[in-house]
Amino acid sequence: MFYDDSIRQILLAATGCTFLAFSLWALIQPKSLATTLGYELKSSNSISEFHAIYVGVFLAQALLCALAFIRIEDAMLGNLVAIFLLAQPVGRCIALLRGGHTTGILKLLFLAEVIGGLILLAVQPSL
Repeated sequence: MFYDDSIRQILLAATGCTFLAFSLWALIQPKSLATTLGYELKSSNSISEFHAIYVGVFLAQALLCALAFIRIEDAMLGNLVAIFLLAQPVGRCIALLRGGHTTGILKLLFLAEVIGGLILLAVQPSL
């Protein structure tokens, strides 16, 4: 484990900006993001669920990153960011067991989620 407030804040800021960017992309050009990720927004339920996750949940994750950035001394906030980030590849692994292997950009996102989450857990705030 490594202890450094500045590095952890950089990681939290990068994670938060990523979630914010995806959230804004989903808000402004939902069909573009959906197509990139392999979704089809054909029904009111699919449109609703897409926006709930990619606008609502991702915006909440960006806000959690901002809070963890501001309150860097509270390690649990940053660790929650990491846990939420690592929960996504866990879900992707469950999908893999059911025949839903990732391709394209989702492979890259899978790697980024795993690496980013583990690095966030490895870099803790100063004691």
